Amino acid sequence: MGISILSPTHALAQWVVDSQWADVDVSTKTSAAASWMNWLGCALGGANSPESDRLIRALAPFGHGDSQLVGRAEKFDPANAALIHAFTSNILDFDDTHWPTGIHPAGTVASALVAWSSQTIVSGEDFLHAFLLGMEVECRIGLAVSPGHYERGWHITATCGVFGAAIAVGRLMQLSSQQMAWAIGHAATQSGGLVASLGSMAKSLNIAHAARNGLMAAQLARHSITANDRVLEARFGFNEVMGSRPFDQGLCEGLGQNWIAADNTFKPYPCGFLLHPTLEACLTSAGAQIYAVEDIERITVRVHPLSQMRADRIHPVDGLEAKLSLQHAVAVALLKGEAGVRVFTDDAANDLVVKACREKIKITGDEQLSTDQAKVVIHLNNGQVITRVMNGAQSPMSSKALENKFRELVAFGAPHCNADDLLEKLSKFIQMANIADLITMTVPSS
Repeated sequence: MGISILSPTHALAQWVVDSQWADVDVSTKTSAAASWMNWLGCALGGANSPESDRLIRALAPFGHGDSQLVGRAEKFDPANAALIHAFTSNILDFDDTHWPTGIHPAGTVASALVAWSSQTIVSGEDFLHAFLLGMEVECRIGLAVSPGHYERGWHITATCGVFGAAIAVGRLMQLSSQQMAWAIGHAATQSGGLVASLGSMAKSLNIAHAARNGLMAAQLARHSITANDRVLEARFGFNEVMGSRPFDQGLCEGLGQNWIAADNTFKPYPCGFLLHPTLEACLTSAGAQIYAVEDIERITVRVHPLSQMRADRIHPVDGLEAKLSLQHAVAVALLKGEAGVRVFTDDAANDLVVKACREKIKITGDEQLSTDQAKVVIHLNNGQVITRVMNGAQSPMSSKALENKFRELVAFGAPHCNADDLLEKLSKFIQMANIADLITMTVPSS
């Protein structure tokens, strides 16, 4: 079937096949490299978590192969390696965020690419180009179905991330435009993941399945296994079933000039992105300080109704739920003056002092606030009332802050690695002849 500009599916497929790295502007290339660094840090930070250990034990009977895992000694087949990478990179909830959609763009894409790159030699330039293309397509599809898609309960990083993984791996496989359209079709029919999974390990598995399914979608298309090649716009296709409005011209508008993926941001806190404005209000407002729980009478927190719906959890049972609890975020921020990886653990969630503080916090939804705004009012027993406000998007993370985050994650989850050596290699990533050499540097020596 010929390529038609009337088909968004074919238009995206053709653009991905035709895209040239030389045509990408320097700012977008720099953004893609930062997203890659952030993903690798997150993957290393979660590589040896108890949850990752459980997953690898569960998959051990099924996944033998020669694909090297990031930060671990085990090897699996490429599909399961992609799944494990996505799980480990998300389990700490410290990954990237595309705020307009709520997608964590790098997760599925990098996970599938690293797995595939263990099977063939891939240069740094080719890797970053495919990585950028995958993120761009998933974010554009995410925008096309937003906001209704996520609000209805679809876990958008998984449901749209599967397209990113398929596109990126398909690019490395050098699929034809027809094969790329089939890959999109295979990705669409495997798309899934429910917001109801948030707060459990299944949340990270949603993203993990998307990475694996995206890789498999490209592999199926590579061998000319057909799929609906107009699946995005088709009757009973992805948009009709999972969207909330007809596709508009914006889906394919400005491809290659207006890079949506360049708006990707990086989390300064290892928790759900909807908690971040509240944490910013608590930690970065003028006069921010640490309090003793006995000095606090009560705390009120006003956020967008979606934030209340997703994160009003007064007593999270473990570290995973704590990452999605506004009460926990406020409690640790005010009691400890920080919100790093060590205050979103099982021990922190069950700390009696933190629990006592959480019981003093009331969350209220306010339609007048956007998702990147928050208002925290602290009532002290001495009668003093302190108000802290976050009135807009947080400042972008600087290169230095991103490097410090990378070091923190390596120290937390992969202390056998030399973070400085990895950062040095990442600074020259685009010049690498084979990116597998970088992954090898993360493997324990014994």
